[in-house]
Amino acid sequence: MTYLPIIAAEMILASAVAIVLYWWDKRAAKRNGRDDSDRSAGTVHSRVPERTLLLASLLGGWPGAWWASQKFRHKTQKRSFRIQFWMAVVLNIMTVAAVLWFTR
Repeated sequence: MTYLPIIAAEMILASAVAIVLYWWDKRAAKRNGRDDSDRSAGTVHSRVPERTLLLASLLGGWPGAWWASQKFRHKTQKRSFRIQFWMAVVLNIMTVAAVLWFTR
């Protein structure tokens, strides 16, 4: 049995989830940073934890996460996050390669 179609479908779904997560976090970051009237009223828009963004990347959503980070200009300057992101990408690619190699 070939797992390639299953892996491709999972990566597409995970990428879609990652795009939504990056969009939501960027939207919340903008709202928290620019609207002082909301902040003074006590309204704080919830952010997506970095750990969740990285987990989405690790679980196969890294193509969507990479695209979303470029499109929304989100998490592109934070060096520690970028290092962890690329480590998740490498780990995901190695896992997919191992699955494909050992199930052929």
